[in-house]
Amino acid sequence: MNVVIKFLKYFICKWFGTVAIEKIVIILLKELVKRTDSKVDDEVFKAIFDKTAEEGQ
Repeated sequence: MNVVIKFLKYFICKWFGTVAIEKIVIILLKELVKRTDSKVDDEVFKAIFDKTAEEGQ
């Protein structure tokens, strides 16, 4: 199992750029926050996501 994880980590880092990995992580976090019913999670994600979206433009 450890070999598989190392291979995936190497593959992702080699073939995807930093921007692509960041976007994938943001999308996954967004979906995770949607599935939880916590208002605190929603507010924290919104504050962070809005700030990073403004910096990207």
